[in-house]
Amino acid sequence: MADPVGHPSPVKGQVAVFRGELYRARGAEGLWPCVELLPEPGRPAPEGVAPREAADGSVGYPVPLEHLEAWYAVTWTFRWRRELFECTAATPTTFSGNYLGSDELFAKEHLKRRVIGYRGVFPRDEVTELEQHRKDLLQPRHALVRRLDEVDHFRPKTYAVHRGRTYPAAAEADASGLIALTTGDDRPEDLIADPRDPSGERLLAAPEQLDAWYRTHWTFRWKGGPFDAVGTVDGRIKGIYTGGSWGFADSWQLTDETALYGYTRYTVQAGLKNVTDLEQHRTDLLPKQ
Repeated sequence: MADPVGHPSPVKGQVAVFRGELYRARGAEGLWPCVELLPEPGRPAPEGVAPREAADGSVGYPVPLEHLEAWYAVTWTFRWRRELFECTAATPTTFSGNYLGSDELFAKEHLKRRVIGYRGVFPRDEVTELEQHRKDLLQPRHALVRRLDEVDHFRPKTYAVHRGRTYPAAAEADASGLIALTTGDDRPEDLIADPRDPSGERLLAAPEQLDAWYRTHWTFRWKGGPFDAVGTVDGRIKGIYTGGSWGFADSWQLTDETALYGYTRYTVQAGLKNVTDLEQHRTDLLPKQ
């Protein structure tokens, strides 16, 4: 029978496999989408990986996703008197666990009350069906990275179309009414160089030279409230609240960024699974003829 005591993975937590070695792990906040390896005390650090101190003082070793062989979440379950528990601790003589069943009479008779639910500590020889469960974290993270890349992290963008080709463009015309286009090596002969750009990659176009000039942005709903998307942070979509309810902002503890921007701005960072009505919009910027 598998047993979490002495097992290289934790009773509950995350595990990453790097160069064939198992490590406790966590997402590297601020270095998304990297994963931080957490060697056990006394165990050598992963070779060739620089340490990084987190805000709480703990030290991890960040590794890019593509260098990992696996990354998964581990839990263990067992049964005691035929009832199912999630293992929270294991010693050579006992198992501790949170009750996953629904028999209230059983729980009140045999277990200790938690804030929510019940827990117990049991002799090892009374425990049956001890089992490890793994939830893959690596492939879903790869899929999320690809999705965010495909939509440029839901950032607002501005584009101009010149002779059928689309270029990134300035969101506003300059003082002379010209629009800056980032063309790179492609330099249409009828456009002029932007004297403010030392790289030479930006050219200036008059509105009448363009087929289209437009801005794209994304909106979504979170907890029923409306938001404008402004990008992503650590794989979560960031949005500015566009509703008019201070009570909503207070109830859901939105982040007040007023001091940074000088006007009222409440934001949220939400997982994509928790947002609804995610939609892209286009606003035409060319003057109407």
